[in-house]
Amino acid sequence: MLKPDAVDRYGDEPSTHPSLIARAKAGHADGWTMLVQVYGPVVYRWMRRCGVQSADAADIMQETFLSVISAISRLETTGADTSFRGWLWTIARNKLRDRQRRTLAADVVDGSEAGRLLETHVCNQHDDADPPSTTEEDAALAKSQTLAILRSSFDPRSWRMFWETAVVGRTVADVAVEMNVSNWAVYKAKSRVLQRLRRELSE
Repeated sequence: MLKPDAVDRYGDEPSTHPSLIARAKAGHADGWTMLVQVYGPVVYRWMRRCGVQSADAADIMQETFLSVISAISRLETTGADTSFRGWLWTIARNKLRDRQRRTLAADVVDGSEAGRLLETHVCNQHDDADPPSTTEEDAALAKSQTLAILRSSFDPRSWRMFWETAVVGRTVADVAVEMNVSNWAVYKAKSRVLQRLRRELSE
């Protein structure tokens, strides 16, 4: 779990591995927590776009990541056809079908013609190889989540130094005077945040 102030207080980070997915595969607690926080909303949005109600979408999201826990160690991300996004969608889609089948079983007598027709309908639903959103949309949501999570891992003063200089565009000297610190302190805070953002957002 990422802890606020951990980076600035100790001058290091909870994990130095550059890959979020690799950290989760290796069993690192901070990597797994961040993976769920970043990609959980992506799965939830997929379910909503499939017409699933809010509460059910949240349940399917949880079921999806329970399966991811046991399967991620076997995930291969080196091939073009084995992207994490596509792999995650396959698991989420199967969880959606499982829930639909359970609902169907409660409403239809097993073995009836109506049951067979509805079962076929369930199996054919959401059969697309790709999620119900574009890669760009999912990447934007994941980056937004990552940014929010990473912000909480820095103390407010360091984040403000970074934000005022790197985003707002103010000079280091101006920010240093306003916050009553040295220019070097502002440079250091800005550099530390930028390095972390580049590493995490590059994924």
